[in-house]
Amino acid sequence: MDNYLIKTLACNKQARIFFVENTELIRTVCNHHKMNKLLRAALGTTVSIASMISGTLKGTERISLKIRTRNHQYGIFADTDSTGNVRGYISDELLNAPSDELDHLSIEQLIGAKGCIQITKDIGMNNLFTGITDMPHRNIVDDISYYYKQSEQTTSYFSVNIAFDEKNEVVSSRGIMAQLLPGAPARLIHRIKKIISQNLSYMKDPANEGAMEELSQSMFKDIDVVGIQPVRLFCGCSKELLFPMLYSLDQEELVNAYENNKLLEIVCNVCGEKYTFDTNEIESLI
Repeated sequence: MDNYLIKTLACNKQARIFFVENTELIRTVCNHHKMNKLLRAALGTTVSIASMISGTLKGTERISLKIRTRNHQYGIFADTDSTGNVRGYISDELLNAPSDELDHLSIEQLIGAKGCIQITKDIGMNNLFTGITDMPHRNIVDDISYYYKQSEQTTSYFSVNIAFDEKNEVVSSRGIMAQLLPGAPARLIHRIKKIISQNLSYMKDPANEGAMEELSQSMFKDIDVVGIQPVRLFCGCSKELLFPMLYSLDQEELVNAYENNKLLEIVCNVCGEKYTFDTNEIESLI
């Protein structure tokens, strides 16, 4: 498996700790040509967190994660199900924001003082539970931990490490999620964080293939692997679903494409899949 989640129990079964290797997934999700390093880091972090949260789901449960920045038109989205199907995207307003506005921002500056997190859990049969918190840390990772503490009273810790090359392309993406189970002492999370921080350099190095398998076995003395599942990009888009987007084009543009026998192309903003429409399909709109 190129992208996978390792689920474990550790610390005398008082904590569940998940390890994710999702380099190929994050590289694909962040492949949009309009994304600079800032947007790739923000989206990659959000999707990595969703990848790990998938390990907490059962049956038909789904989680949708929405992050709103200081400008509430600027959104970062991800969702996942219990089988590791993950997708994520950035709102059109943020994707098309002027480069001179974003190029010199950090994630903390992008989120700002008015950032918020909304997580919706679908447990099936139209039963939805939604929680919303602010983002006091302004870095997404620690803010998700804050969300779980405030909204679900679950002590959690996330570590996401995405490495880029000189062209700002993703070369490595790995993460760890730890949650205390009922009855565990609150101080245990600090020991877990310390152990993880001592191994970050090994986890961050793209040259260390199989790093997460090794860390899942060696990081804690009493650790049991309870499952390994794939995580994969799954959008669910199709040519039929995107066809209505042609209606948003100017009539003159449609006529020009038809008369000049040109193909029109629409790109899914979630997964980047490209769909082309020929003159017969364009004619049906004219």
